[in-house]
Amino acid sequence: MRTVVRSCGMVLPKVSGMALIVAPAFDLAEVRPGMTWPDPTLVDGLPVIHPVGTGHDPFADAFLLLSLVDEQGAKERDAHGRVLPSALYVVRHQLSQLAVVDRWALRLADRLRAMYPALPPAQRHLRHVITVDVDNGLNYLGRPLVRQVAAASRDLLLGRWRAVAERMRVIMGLTPDPFDRYERIIALRERPEVDRVIAFLLMRGGGTYDHACDHLHPRFRDAARALHTGAEVGLHPSYASSTDGRVAREDRQRLETIVGSVVTTNRQHFLRWELPGTLMELKDAGFTEDHTLGFADRLGFRAGTCTPFPFYDLNDDRPTALMLWPFATMDSALHDRMAVPAPQAMAHLGPVIDEVRGVGGTLVTTWHDRFLSDSGSWRGWWAVLEQTIRAARP
Repeated sequence: MRTVVRSCGMVLPKVSGMALIVAPAFDLAEVRPGMTWPDPTLVDGLPVIHPVGTGHDPFADAFLLLSLVDEQGAKERDAHGRVLPSALYVVRHQLSQLAVVDRWALRLADRLRAMYPALPPAQRHLRHVITVDVDNGLNYLGRPLVRQVAAASRDLLLGRWRAVAERMRVIMGLTPDPFDRYERIIALRERPEVDRVIAFLLMRGGGTYDHACDHLHPRFRDAARALHTGAEVGLHPSYASSTDGRVAREDRQRLETIVGSVVTTNRQHFLRWELPGTLMELKDAGFTEDHTLGFADRLGFRAGTCTPFPFYDLNDDRPTALMLWPFATMDSALHDRMAVPAPQAMAHLGPVIDEVRGVGGTLVTTWHDRFLSDSGSWRGWWAVLEQTIRAARP
């Protein structure tokens, strides 16, 4: 592939007084993790990484971002072992709010059409894919008795009388579990403004970072099957899976046993992955989609694009069959990390939606079951989802 990309560099006639593209900016055979990139430069008002003369090599620059070579070379990590956003080129140079790869491609398409008017226009339109991380499954049900007693005692000590009463009503079967909102999530798939709805199910609980209910609980199993039938189901492999392949395989087996079919869509819990190792394991295990590429602490475009693209194996120098679906927004990033309350969320979501609309891209939004429960401290976030759907109408 790098040979193919190198061969794309060429001298073309000038369009409106500017060279469309010139000889390759650099030898892509030398692309490697940890390499140094120059600061971006404006060319026709659009930031580029490698200007050449009066033109730009969009093939080389797109390859740098989409190959995730920057991600693979980053050394700075947070407490969960994730690459710090501040270590990434697109964040350091304030490019993460732009779908810059899509913009490079559209500019190239426009200039080719200016040269060859018979070429058809780019066929792109805004799509909205709603993804839901089911980290809990159920709030009260499906929990060991000792945990139920401990949680109820904590609520009593803190004076959370409403939570104590709600827990008792749910356990006694007098009211639904507040996280049991699956029919409403499935109904989103019938909306003409929504292209896909994918629920990523966590299959493990009892850990510091894994809080799922018992995967054998009847109501959770029924909900998982309903999601599989009415929408789409993906695996949300537990916290340790990014470093322990056996855990990931067991999580997948649990989910596939419940839904009765092979699961080929994935998003890592806590967005933890090791590159390229985790993606190579997913590819080898037969997964066809991964939805981990995005930010946990902000909104934006981690790889400079809002368009799904194949994971590129730098070692074998070839694209793979595993498609990466970058997400641009996450409710917990807004609420937990950016301290944005629900009524102000659209002020931050709106510009991201506009950017995706401007390039006719795929808007992948990420939500969590606790936020969509619209209960407790997450009250108001279902309304934010509804506002997002309306704002992202094609």
